[in-house]
Amino acid sequence: MIFHHHDLQIELDDSWWAEAGMSGFVPKAPTYRVKPDAYGRTIFQLPIKEIGPIRRNPGVGIFNSNESKTARQRVLCILSGFRKDAPMPPVEVVDVPAGGLFRYKLINGTHRLYCSLAVGFSHVPAVEGFDITRLDY
Repeated sequence: MIFHHHDLQIELDDSWWAEAGMSGFVPKAPTYRVKPDAYGRTIFQLPIKEIGPIRRNPGVGIFNSNESKTARQRVLCILSGFRKDAPMPPVEVVDVPAGGLFRYKLINGTHRLYCSLAVGFSHVPAVEGFDITRLDY
């Protein structure tokens, strides 16, 4: 499956889609069901179109592995959660300084964002995050 986020082309393995049972999935809401933020931050519904595309380093895919799960496992978990209407954590964003192309920059939740886009959600639940790159040392 190929889909786009602004000018970014994203590929989601068709076998992962099938394995997660997503054939025929139709969203019943603009976003996935969210569980309360662990830090008590206010959760808001953010249009996906207001988030800038994620630019990974060359050779690093949008869907990637971490220290505990493969990319496939991570995507299957999220897609299955969407299908079962399981609550999931919100994504974390920061405001982009004035003059930027997009209103928000995603700092945590790439897999949730792009799985949301793949299934047809127009929004993601979000919280304001912390952007360490903005610290002035």
